[in-house]
Amino acid sequence: MDLKHPKRGSLIEEAIFARGGKIPDSLYKEDGSIDIVGYCIEYTKRLEAKGRFKLCIWPEHCLMGSNGHSVVPAIQEAVNEWSNSTGGSPEWVNKGQNLLTEMYSALCAEVPVSKRSAFDFDLFESIKEDTTNLIACGQALSHCVNYTVRDIVEHWPKEEMGKITILKDCASSVPGFEEAGELFLKDMKEAGVNVETTATFKL
Repeated sequence: MDLKHPKRGSLIEEAIFARGGKIPDSLYKEDGSIDIVGYCIEYTKRLEAKGRFKLCIWPEHCLMGSNGHSVVPAIQEAVNEWSNSTGGSPEWVNKGQNLLTEMYSALCAEVPVSKRSAFDFDLFESIKEDTTNLIACGQALSHCVNYTVRDIVEHWPKEEMGKITILKDCASSVPGFEEAGELFLKDMKEAGVNVETTATFKL
């Protein structure tokens, strides 16, 4: 992998490497390319320093063009019905677009390595703007839903936490990570977020 030094047009932009500062100069070779093994070691150190996860190598999933990337038919039908009745268009957001970092949250990579993988304030403002009810569900309660909602809550006005609802029966944890999902729901309740089921939730 040939990753050039930032001053010479790197794929890794300067400034934000998970709040740990820029990529250390020691990781660059004389020709300006990066030592990828050294980079991976530095990355995992910074990932674990955040206290969320150790590096986990997942099976391939949600790949564009595969069934895993498709919207579940019942959800797609509901989106289509909403679009037809309101004239609105859903805003589809891709994540995990940078091969040099993981991205559980839809708003920020676990270890930001570029301005585009840092917290997405434009997306956050789009979510927050004129929102009366923000409903969170999907997969997985232990990972992607967990850290997407945590990132939203971190920036959400404290007095408006009641606008956010997690539908816990419309999400589940990755097997083996159930404790992370339970801690997430506990933390969100303490933050003032509503945790409901489809049977109890009312708009």
